[in-house]
Amino acid sequence: MKGDLPCVDATTECIAQLQQVAVQQNPLLVEVDTRIEEITTKIEEAKAANKKSIDLSILKPAARVFLEPSFSTQPKLNQRQPGTIEKVMGLFTSPVGMFNELLRAVGIPLVDKIFGGNDQNQERAIAISDLQVKLAEIQRGRAELADKVKEKVALAVFDFDTARRDFQISQEIAQREAFRTQLSEVKYRMGNGDSVTYLGQLSSLDRNKATTWRSWASMRSQLEKIKLLVLGSTE
Repeated sequence: MKGDLPCVDATTECIAQLQQVAVQQNPLLVEVDTRIEEITTKIEEAKAANKKSIDLSILKPAARVFLEPSFSTQPKLNQRQPGTIEKVMGLFTSPVGMFNELLRAVGIPLVDKIFGGNDQNQERAIAISDLQVKLAEIQRGRAELADKVKEKVALAVFDFDTARRDFQISQEIAQREAFRTQLSEVKYRMGNGDSVTYLGQLSSLDRNKATTWRSWASMRSQLEKIKLLVLGSTE
């Protein structure tokens, strides 16, 4: 039932294990980690070459999205542009919008290659000290994003545990109700019961079966949510 999940219990050990897997496999965090590694490498290369600044054009567009306020979109008048941490967190709060921005950025090198880019892009540079500050902001944003992933995993596990207990209780009630119905049927067939009472018992059994089914569906839904958060799929 748990599929590829390492566990699915509301224990401290299991939740920590699920959170670790979720953080390692979360595509948004993987994207941020890739950009952090790229920026770190460029900083080290620049320091080794005794440079005080870095031309932003040497960074991949997807990394520049986190560094420049309006890299791939034109800012509107009097509209505050999101900061570095806000952009990282945007991967979680508005993943579609941020991924669209990343995808638009990926297409820019092709355009620059064909038309040669413009002087503004070619001359845009950033001091290494400023880039290190930006990198620290991205890393803080990444940590906050990871915390949100962990929080969602923990809440999903608790919700699943509650749904599982509800299902188990509804199962027990339904089993007792089925036994009562069998007794009522025996009494009815032996002439010791009336039709109204027997039919009422059958209706009660049907209601309990429906409740059990809903509890099972809720439990399955919560389990699939955990799989999606931790594994990135429900398979």
